[in-house]
Amino acid sequence: MVGGTRSQGDGVEHALKGYLDGRLAPAQFAIRYVIQGPSGTTEARFAGTGEYRLSSTVTADHRPRSFIGRMGPHDVRELALVALRAGLWRAAHVGSVDGGAETRIDVTAGEQTFSVVLWTSETAEVRSFDQVQQRILRLVHRLTGGAVQEVGR
Repeated sequence: MVGGTRSQGDGVEHALKGYLDGRLAPAQFAIRYVIQGPSGTTEARFAGTGEYRLSSTVTADHRPRSFIGRMGPHDVRELALVALRAGLWRAAHVGSVDGGAETRIDVTAGEQTFSVVLWTSETAEVRSFDQVQQRILRLVHRLTGGAVQEVGR
């Protein structure tokens, strides 16, 4: 902690650990994913309580679709554990050139949100990010019955 504020990376790690070890109540925790690319935009938010909101234009007919529901809180814990084990907070741009559209994973702990942002074109190259992204996309595909066809590239 520097000057009373956590860096984005430290904040992501701290939030994940706080949620997983029970110091942070499920209602105070969420993971949000947003990807923009040539196929469209997909956004997913998974609350520690199991509530989720998904929206995407990456569908068979390219029409926007939205989904709201509840899954088992164990799915959110598993996602947080994948993010912790992968070291999501260590993800960094591969190059210094602006790669256009962004993909982000936000981790919320209470009133604070910490972000990890990459160019969509480089997400597959950054293992710590892609491991989390792939777990998120498996959840998205399952929860939408395959209606959202996002592949994360």
